[in-house]
Amino acid sequence: MPTDYACQAAAEQAARGIAPVRALLVPSQRNAPAQQEEVSVVIRSFLGPDAAGRQSAPGDSAPRVEPVSAPMGAAVLLSFLDGLRADLSGALVDWYSSIPAQLPMTLGAPGAEASGQAPARLPNGWQSLADLQSNAQDVLTVLASRPRDGQQVGPAELSWRLALLEDVFSGALRRMGVPDQPAADCAAELTVATGSLFGLNRPTPRSAPAQHSPSY
Repeated sequence: MPTDYACQAAAEQAARGIAPVRALLVPSQRNAPAQQEEVSVVIRSFLGPDAAGRQSAPGDSAPRVEPVSAPMGAAVLLSFLDGLRADLSGALVDWYSSIPAQLPMTLGAPGAEASGQAPARLPNGWQSLADLQSNAQDVLTVLASRPRDGQQVGPAELSWRLALLEDVFSGALRRMGVPDQPAADCAAELTVATGSLFGLNRPTPRSAPAQHSPSY
């Protein structure tokens, strides 16, 4: 079972990876105008017109993007673990088709709850990390219990299954309107974070691998 530290680190990495996509999918919120303070007549007459309360300056309504929390990163990783289970059960297409509806809900997009889809996992502090730990263990249990002609679960199988999820998730993001490079970077970051729960480590691919010249 992944340690508490591994789950926390993976959730934080996932939060960093999903942040650029969230900035594209979730509209920036604007600060609400500051409310005017009630001032007594005596003080207002002494201080002058400014005592009636400070009016909001034009800059006060600048877009404000909320940071992505570790629990939100954990909630996205839970969806990735759902993808692993879907792959093992032959339901990967269903998982892929659910991403455009579920991901905005997890990322807090306004109005996403009205889509008529089943509720997504919402970030809930330490509970998300506990769920992440238990769900990762469940995936390992499913992998280990599958018939495999006497062979044991190895890192190679997990690696190629995660690589498949990376491609599927990146494709889903592109269908949602996320540009190619942010979609690829986000999917790669989430794949590495998910793999770290199982002790898999590989560098996050930020660009296409270099083409090697053919040998003659």
